[in-house]
Amino acid sequence: MTRLVSLLLGASLALALLFVPAARGRALTATEHGLMTLLLLAICALFVHGSGLRMQTRALRWLFSPWLLWPLTGLLAAAFWRQAAG
Repeated sequence: MTRLVSLLLGASLALALLFVPAARGRALTATEHGLMTLLLLAICALFVHGSGLRMQTRALRWLFSPWLLWPLTGLLAAAFWRQAAG
């Protein structure tokens, strides 16, 4: 079930990021671009977890854990949208 949630969360955020910069009608600032890059890396990690890939080492299992990815992605998404709106 957590893999499905990760996959759906990653897909919905990827679709949102596809349209948000174009809807604003202006280019991204350097700060927004940096936050968007980190957010895209987190979305990629959600897709890796959601696709069912099982990591062998403990460090990678922790890094791709939904208990780390979900809050991290939420914080990055909130920071990006707050920066993009302001």
